[in-house]
Amino acid sequence: MLDIIAYVGWLGAEPDLANLRRLLWINAALDVLYVAVGLGLWMRPKPILKGFGLAIAIQGLFLFFFDLLHALQI
Repeated sequence: MLDIIAYVGWLGAEPDLANLRRLLWINAALDVLYVAVGLGLWMRPKPILKGFGLAIAIQGLFLFFFDLLHALQI
C-alpha cells in the first residue's frame, strides 16, 4: 500500500515551493503555541501534568526547528 502512495506521489506534479514555504512558516508559528501549552502544563502542580507538559514542550521544540530549517532551505 505504501508503495502505491509513493508511486502516485512520484508521478505527481512538482510541488509549489512558495506554498510549501508558507505552510512551513505557519507550522513553525503553531509549534510556538505547542511549546507554550506544554510549558503551561509543566508549571502545574500535579506530577502527571508536569510530565505531559515537558513531553509536549520537547516535541514542540523539535517540530519548530524541523519546520524552521526546512522553510529556510526552500
